[in-house]
Amino acid sequence: MTTARTWYLFDVNPSTPPALTVAPGQAFTLEVGGALRDVAPIAGPVRVSGAEPGDAVVVELLEITPHGEGKTAILRDFGVLRTEFPDPMALSCPIKDGRAWFGGRIPIPLAPNLGTVSTMPPDGYKPSYAGAYGGDFDQKDVRAGCRVHLPVLVAGALVFFADPHAAISDGIIGGAGVECDATVRARIGLQKHTQLDRPILEIDDTVQVLGFGPTVEAATEDCSRGAVELVVSRTGLDPREAYMLLSVVGELRIGTSPRPVMAARLIIPQTVLSAAAQGSA
Repeated sequence: MTTARTWYLFDVNPSTPPALTVAPGQAFTLEVGGALRDVAPIAGPVRVSGAEPGDAVVVELLEITPHGEGKTAILRDFGVLRTEFPDPMALSCPIKDGRAWFGGRIPIPLAPNLGTVSTMPPDGYKPSYAGAYGGDFDQKDVRAGCRVHLPVLVAGALVFFADPHAAISDGIIGGAGVECDATVRARIGLQKHTQLDRPILEIDDTVQVLGFGPTVEAATEDCSRGAVELVVSRTGLDPREAYMLLSVVGELRIGTSPRPVMAARLIIPQTVLSAAAQGSA
């Protein structure tokens, strides 16, 4: 296993020196800083040997171990009710005994995840943004056991990680989960000559299709459109049948709290995809 020295990079782009280079399938460990610092830090990037534009990577999250003093907050001009809660406020959430203690007194079960898993966009990454490359999409299921499929857009892929949480809800209406530092163990697979136009998550026998847009409505339309395309490609169903099937079995989740780019995902049971593929054969 390779362990990287910690790099906290506040602005990353294709010319940023990688924190480490790994072979496909090689496990590594990074220390990832929490978002409630003066500037949200970024860990990496990790260069993947042999990765070129037009490929895809699969980031397999093996362990996410939160540590340090967890915090949550109301941020200025952020969150769903930002005009009703305009004044910033922070609250300590110590991480101990397998829980995050909200305000030091209310136990919340630990559910560590990463808000940001990303390959490098050709024009560089803007913190708090999300897109086809991944970025800050804040999806609750990006946790240990999750496989995050991402397109390679620059040589080496330059994968990076940020925004760990000890616990978080889908939607994070106030704009923050229990923000914390975390140790992340992962490995990255490489799929050559694989076209991908958006992140795809695989976890707990589900396939989850992400979508993005300037509003919740646009993000849900985008992930729904992507999910229809995925079902058609994997099953051979007519697009109209795929659309109807997803209306029956697809579960829609909102990720990011309000920001310039919203993210959503549609969750599809793998058993239904397999049955649909066999039924169409």
